[in-house]
Amino acid sequence: MHGNGNSYLEEKMFDWHETRNGNYVCEDDNSATITVFIDKKGKWRGIRDEHITENSYPDAEAAKDAIDAGCVNFVKLKSRSENTDWMQAKKGGYYRRRHGQIVMVKQSLKGDWYITVNGSIIRDKWFKSFDDAARCADSSVS
Repeated sequence: MHGNGNSYLEEKMFDWHETRNGNYVCEDDNSATITVFIDKKGKWRGIRDEHITENSYPDAEAAKDAIDAGCVNFVKLKSRSENTDWMQAKKGGYYRRRHGQIVMVKQSLKGDWYITVNGSIIRDKWFKSFDDAARCADSSVS
């Protein structure tokens, strides 16, 4: 290793496996998991132990090849800024970060909306619309 201790010095051939969501994962020699994924800008990057590849790549193969060749530099992930807009969650509902907490607004099977903060439901608060639930969520987390 060289630099900040997060680069690979020698070429390796990792055993990559594709996940159901289209990412690629492997374990390095230190049993740390490396994941190659597509970022919000449509570029491919690697992530390992809260460090991300400094460079991005045009496709998954290029990212995996760079990691295998040992010519990547992993840098510390920057802390996420708070989301100002509600984003759609993969498992349904909407979320954003507020004051260091993850706030979600989800719809029940009956059609009413409810709020969770860091995975815990706010009890006895049901809403007829997403907008009403989102307004309440914003005022509940401060």
